[in-house]
Amino acid sequence: MFDRIWTFLIFLFDYLSTIVKTLPRDIRGLYKLFRHSMIIKYHVYRKRDFIAIFRDNVKCYKSKPCFIFEDTSLSFQQVEDLTNQLANYFLAEGYCHGDVIALLLDNSIEYPCVWIALSKIGCITALINSNLRAIPLLHSIRTVNAKGIITSKQLLPEIESELMTLDVNKVYLFDPKQKSATHFSNGHSSMLPFETVQLYDKLEQCSTQPTKPIPYNLKHPVFYIFTSGTTGLPKAAVIKHSRFFLGSFGFIVATGVTDKDIMYDTLPLYHSLGGWICITYSLLGGCTTVLRKKFSASNFWKDCVRYRCTGFTYVGELLRFLLAQPLSEYDRKHSIRLCCGNGLRKNLWIPFVERFNIRNVYEFYAATESNAYFFNIDSCPGACGFYSLIAPRALGSVLVRFDNTTLEPIRNEKTELCVRCKTGERGLLLGMIENNLLHAFDGYVNNPSGTKRKIVEHIYKKGDRAFNTGDVMVADKYGYLYFCDRTGDTYRWKGENVSTVEVENILMNVLNRNDVVVFGVSIP
Repeated sequence: MFDRIWTFLIFLFDYLSTIVKTLPRDIRGLYKLFRHSMIIKYHVYRKRDFIAIFRDNVKCYKSKPCFIFEDTSLSFQQVEDLTNQLANYFLAEGYCHGDVIALLLDNSIEYPCVWIALSKIGCITALINSNLRAIPLLHSIRTVNAKGIITSKQLLPEIESELMTLDVNKVYLFDPKQKSATHFSNGHSSMLPFETVQLYDKLEQCSTQPTKPIPYNLKHPVFYIFTSGTTGLPKAAVIKHSRFFLGSFGFIVATGVTDKDIMYDTLPLYHSLGGWICITYSLLGGCTTVLRKKFSASNFWKDCVRYRCTGFTYVGELLRFLLAQPLSEYDRKHSIRLCCGNGLRKNLWIPFVERFNIRNVYEFYAATESNAYFFNIDSCPGACGFYSLIAPRALGSVLVRFDNTTLEPIRNEKTELCVRCKTGERGLLLGMIENNLLHAFDGYVNNPSGTKRKIVEHIYKKGDRAFNTGDVMVADKYGYLYFCDRTGDTYRWKGENVSTVEVENILMNVLNRNDVVVFGVSIP
């Protein structure tokens, strides 16, 4: 009897001490979550979309740089004018609310202006990986039923054969102004069966006045972003205005980015973090975003010093490349106060922070289409987020036991419900699907089977549903979450999710083999 009482007292003391230790973090996190929710509700109540918020920022920061790319910059007013010209042009071309236009460009200052402009007339932009060719590229364009294609003169020769297969009549080229003069002119080339249009040439005749506002609809998509398909081909995730608000304000609130910051973005603009989140730091947060065509480890800190950047976005591999660089005077000459991203391993975290003197590292967990998300707001090394010990279900996610062979959740034999993990136990992360902005799952474009496969039923009770992230995590006694593994047939390489099935299909064609097996391995 005495042993039981003693054991209980030890447990109680440990539990209370843990609560006390994590209480400041939990209160801060719950405050950020509450503030995030209130900001979204405020704009939803007033029926304001991101275009309306951006135009407010244009009034406040008219001449302030919004985007910077190499030696070119666009002020907030210039972005407003350019996107109005683009919107007016595509409206005159016959595109209307709900039409999809595929965007296939390398990083440039024009890139974000395209989807901002198309959103103004209700068109949906499909952000396509500019490295895709052949079947994956054709699949991506056909999946979203794109009615138009915007690319560049540089990429056009590499995708001509695919465009001929699609039987397109017109391709829009959006090259930087200084390069437009060296490109071939508008019209039909003797080598091409379709018309090419240099957008900058046409925009000179277009008005900078705003187009007629589109009907307010949170369920209407802003753009489609492609994710790695476990069946071998990319899947287009729907980013509706509701989800756009959720993600954009979520990152602004969590990281504390303000209008005084200058964010450095070297990530691909066809991905969520580089092309959506970092861009909205400017659109909704009023800061300046510096863009780069491609990541360069040798020029990274030089750029941060040159543009006086105060923050940047990353994927873990990029920081490994930075640590591999020789010591430099620029390592601590910069003004970086924060960085935000995912995939930073624990063994790299402390060396990175100590060498480059970064005060705040906001590691997070999220996926383009997922409704499960976490933020590490106090820079705990290796953690991708946390759940509050005083409100564990606030974020609507749960770790459940799963079968290592089938990769499916393990069920209680009597209740047939999922079995929740204990502290320190690896589990499959599920995001509870609810009928609200914070926990909705919008699925994939024209892919009902793919959407259905990601949904798990009967978690806490009969009839409830959750999004299966396919990711394995573990939580410690303080509520910190650590990424362990990915159950799907994908692996990470240089910041990209790579489908093993897609690689297998390519190798089978190249090697003329009936069967090929590809799997990811850990690289030190």
